[in-house]
Amino acid sequence: MAGDIQAFSWTGLNNQGKRAEGTIQAADIKDAQSELKKMGVEVISLSQKKEFHLPAMRKKVKVKDIQLFTRYLSTMLGAGLPILQALDIIAHDQDNPTMESLIMSIRKDIAGGKTLAETFSQHPKHFSDLYCSLIKAGEKSGTLDKILNRLATYLEKTETLKRKIKKALIYPIAVLSVAMLVSGILLIFVVPTFQAMFQSFGAQLPYFTRLVVDLSNFIRGYWWLLLGGLVLCIWWIRYSLRTSESARQLKDRWLLKIPVIGQVLRKGIIARFTRTLSTTLEAGMPIVESMRAMAHIMGNSLYSKAVLQICDDVSSGHTLSSSISSTKLFPNMTIQMISVGEASGKLSDMLNKIADYYEEEVNHIVDNLSSLLEPFIMLILGVIVGTFVIAMYLPIFKLGSLF
Repeated sequence: MAGDIQAFSWTGLNNQGKRAEGTIQAADIKDAQSELKKMGVEVISLSQKKEFHLPAMRKKVKVKDIQLFTRYLSTMLGAGLPILQALDIIAHDQDNPTMESLIMSIRKDIAGGKTLAETFSQHPKHFSDLYCSLIKAGEKSGTLDKILNRLATYLEKTETLKRKIKKALIYPIAVLSVAMLVSGILLIFVVPTFQAMFQSFGAQLPYFTRLVVDLSNFIRGYWWLLLGGLVLCIWWIRYSLRTSESARQLKDRWLLKIPVIGQVLRKGIIARFTRTLSTTLEAGMPIVESMRAMAHIMGNSLYSKAVLQICDDVSSGHTLSSSISSTKLFPNMTIQMISVGEASGKLSDMLNKIADYYEEEVNHIVDNLSSLLEPFIMLILGVIVGTFVIAMYLPIFKLGSLF
């Protein structure tokens, strides 16, 4: 693949005129020759080592890799280093070969005459439309290092917020998984033991106990049918979410209504919206262009649709605060603060304050999530275990009353 890092074996003469040999990593043979020239080596032979590239072992480029790359590039450009030299330094400092390959590919395109924004746009998997638009604005205004610095800060804050929200989602999912596991163990292993004991009594079991025993027999007898149905259900849900806009909106609307979790998601979306809009306005992007680029990164189809609606309203001459108010998805405090920011001419500062407030709210909720959900968890586990205990001991109590 073009742009991948490859290994080249070389032999040549060093600065002292002595014969030397070794291996060098580069995007292609021309880059390898260039690197050797910088090292003061007069090349005699240079050939690619075919066994170096192992596609199956390639690491993924993570968001953190892009975040650190943006921060390093901002720092180096701010220090006055030429962009090609900065990319060389960053590439050679990478632990992830795939990220190193990506940076070398970017360097090659820039050396060929493309702008940084054009180069980034060729890698949409790693650089979003919003990212590329901000870089383009920085190149036009001659403030690329400052834009990169804002982008790095923005990525750091949004990634921290995502981690907090994931933490909030993982906790209840883990609790429900444990509850299902406990139920399965009781139905598959515990209930049959009691059933064998009850059959030796020869008496008719209470109705509630028979229900639990029948459920145990059904699960043990038709587990393959239940497993197949679960797999089919998961596939259908994923297919619907991938192909149907109405299904995505239904899912996103349902998520926002879940107690505690919905509150975390809503606050996180508002923080992302205000933080992103503030970052783009500080970079000098027009507000309409900013929101069009933001629509696809909201993480919720209802809010993505609302951002496009806000964009159309602002284009028609409405104020940002009135446009946001018409969506009915933002709290009154957010609308009022944005209105004050518009009136005072400090909209970007006000948006940052809103983002800070909601990020702090998310942090507070997530940090106290265990105590908030503990009564709910105890209730679920208590109902599950209590149901099985009552069902299994009812026949014993019934027999005891006969003596």
